[in-house]
Amino acid sequence: MKRGISRLVPLGLAVLVLAGLSALGQPKGPKVTVTGEVVDLWCYLEGGDRGAKHKECATDCAKAGNPIGIVDAKGEVYVAMGIKDHQPGRDVLLDKMAQPVTVTGTLVKKGGTQVLYVTSVK
Repeated sequence: MKRGISRLVPLGLAVLVLAGLSALGQPKGPKVTVTGEVVDLWCYLEGGDRGAKHKECATDCAKAGNPIGIVDAKGEVYVAMGIKDHQPGRDVLLDKMAQPVTVTGTLVKKGGTQVLYVTSVK
């Protein structure tokens, strides 16, 4: 019994430390839900390109590494990021290019940029 407990204490401490470290890497901001169209930010910011006619180009640009964003009905632009391990937005939204979505996540605003760390997509 003593031996079992002596093995559990270090394991328990390790779990607590790892949980604490993973919490440090999480974005800090309000939880929000945004509805809008998924766009590739290069084409959208350069020429306003979006919609079904632009889907193939947007998908190709996103696959090439261009950032993905969400544009809501008011024209607000959100840079999309995944929540896990510095995941790019294309990992969570590539199959939704040029489509309307409702996403939930953590909103971080800094230096005039809005980044939405996406936790769910509908």
